[in-house]
Amino acid sequence: MAWIKRTFIALLVIFLLLAGAVAWLLAGLDVNQYKPQLEQLAAKQGIALKLDGDIGWQLWPNIALELQGVQLAPLPQPEQPLVRADRIAVGVALMPLLKKRIEAQEILLMAPQIDLSVDEQGRGNWELLTDAMEAQKKVEAEQPPKLEVPADKAGQDLGLALEKLRIEDGRLNYRDASNDTEYTVEQLRVAADNLVPGGEPGQVEASARISGSALKQPVQLALNSTLALDEGLNGLRLQPLQLELSSGEAAANIHLRGHVRRSAAEQPWQIQMNVNADVEPLRPWLAVTGTELVTQSGDVLQKLSLETSVEGTDKKLDLTPLQLQLDDTVFAGSAQLRNAEMPGLDLTLRGGALVLDDYLPPPAPEAEQTAAEAPATPAEPAPLPLTAMRGFNANLDLSLEQVKAVDLQVDRPQLQLTVDNGLYQLQKLTADLYGGELSSNGQFNARGQSAVAELSGGLANVEISKVQQALFPGDNQGNKVQLSGKTSINWTAQTRGADTLQLQENLRAAVQLSSDQLALAPFNLEKGMCQLVSYAEKTALPERDWPASTRLQDLRANIAVEGNKATIQEILAGIENIAMTGDGEIDLEKQEFDFALGLALVGSRTSADGCTVKNDRWRNRPLPLRCKDSFADAGAGSCKPDSRRLDDLLRDELKHKAEKKYGGKVKEKVDELKDKFTGLFKRDCPGERGAL
Repeated sequence: MAWIKRTFIALLVIFLLLAGAVAWLLAGLDVNQYKPQLEQLAAKQGIALKLDGDIGWQLWPNIALELQGVQLAPLPQPEQPLVRADRIAVGVALMPLLKKRIEAQEILLMAPQIDLSVDEQGRGNWELLTDAMEAQKKVEAEQPPKLEVPADKAGQDLGLALEKLRIEDGRLNYRDASNDTEYTVEQLRVAADNLVPGGEPGQVEASARISGSALKQPVQLALNSTLALDEGLNGLRLQPLQLELSSGEAAANIHLRGHVRRSAAEQPWQIQMNVNADVEPLRPWLAVTGTELVTQSGDVLQKLSLETSVEGTDKKLDLTPLQLQLDDTVFAGSAQLRNAEMPGLDLTLRGGALVLDDYLPPPAPEAEQTAAEAPATPAEPAPLPLTAMRGFNANLDLSLEQVKAVDLQVDRPQLQLTVDNGLYQLQKLTADLYGGELSSNGQFNARGQSAVAELSGGLANVEISKVQQALFPGDNQGNKVQLSGKTSINWTAQTRGADTLQLQENLRAAVQLSSDQLALAPFNLEKGMCQLVSYAEKTALPERDWPASTRLQDLRANIAVEGNKATIQEILAGIENIAMTGDGEIDLEKQEFDFALGLALVGSRTSADGCTVKNDRWRNRPLPLRCKDSFADAGAGSCKPDSRRLDDLLRDELKHKAEKKYGGKVKEKVDELKDKFTGLFKRDCPGERGAL
């Protein structure tokens, strides 16, 4: 064992001799002489470098230069530093050092702090640095600066061959005064190897903790990547990059592979990148961002993923192909992002089935609905975000196999929308809806101080009962209005306004409705007709089981909408042997309706088992019926004979009977009475004459 002891002693002596030699070498090398060179090198890049302390040596664990109190700022404003660091250690290569020449191979930043800010005009303080760097380049192009180096120290050059970068306990502060937001990146740690341009790919690891005004709880970040730098720093290759974000139960992963490259310093950067992003589970991120979103289904918002290939420049990026997945619904298509004078987006997506109801808020409890129906102070109208709706262009083409929204099932919907700096043009909206076809187009102009909108379209041969059941599921009770049958609707509408209330008040629309066979419940209009005949002819109403519904044949209706009121200008329909005409109003705000109908019998009976009209004068003559009620209370008793108009008809009928019985004598008697009354009122009164 003695040889081991002697060997250890020998190695210790050699190490001490080498340490002494290095100490002697470093003692004879005054690195502070490089301060002016460092400051000049920084100034050539438009950067004001300030070193508060002396440059010293670090011997363990590696030989390195130590810089104390480092500050970096734009050259024109050196008193406003963007970067501060307590200590920076620059590792140097040993062999060049033995020749009294310094080559930096590793940089360590201890507790660096970066302060970025945006003023109220939207200008970032880093732009001062970039402007200074560009200005310095122009000066160099006109007159390249010369660095004076003493002749006896010409061999002591400062070189940079960076192989490693280390950042410990870094901090980045960001504040935007234009929208009052703040973010902080702290506990920043970075370890990067082989950062020599043109060298082999190196490993990069980073971690940090992010907090800010838009985050209710901090987010942890972890990055792991293999990257390589091209010669001249004209390219960066990711092979690949993995980014993990987490906050409590919230988790997200982003995977990048590709490069950012330019052919020369004055050429634009070219981007080619494959992107894969997965957010699962998605719902916990709502709590992180402070988003209060309660959905009808608790099983949604579990997964969000993105897969695409990005190619282009900072002015235009193509995302082709593009695949998105939200829970179980997959979308495929392409996109293009434009960053010209006016930003733009082109997006084409084709997707499967989407149950939109699952993502909507749950319906209010019955108690809350009752309270909501009670009279209350009207809420302030919401102003339209007209300014935010301008300043960009877009072309959207979206289609799905199926959408379920507000309990309404829509098959194969397709939306084509173009946006031109505040002008929204609905080029196409089509869908299959319960056996019918929806087609609509229009535009929304948000360029002025108030919006102007117009819309036209149609819904052909839709089963109206399924639409009513989907839109008003709670109204399908025995005492509610129910519709069924194939129906077609066409409409044109216009409105204008600066808020939601003005849009509603200024709404003007014309609607045409038609149906070959439309069933209406719980009203029986044939029974109403028989009640009218029974009242007019003083006969008993036939005893039979009257169904609580009416089948309208060849229904045609013209409707005019003004604000919250819909006026039915004309109704034409057939009911068995009855021809129906009429008009009416619907108050959408009060949820009330009022229709004045005329029922004219064609023939002697209303139907095969209906009532018989004995008097020919009641045939082919509209008999008045009035249907008036609220939607909530509508029932079989809502339609009744209109006594006011019916009394007029009865007076005419009595007059007709009298003329028929007495012939021309009635007219002669009436004329005689008229003459007598006229003479009576024309005769002078003695009292009056005496008074005169």
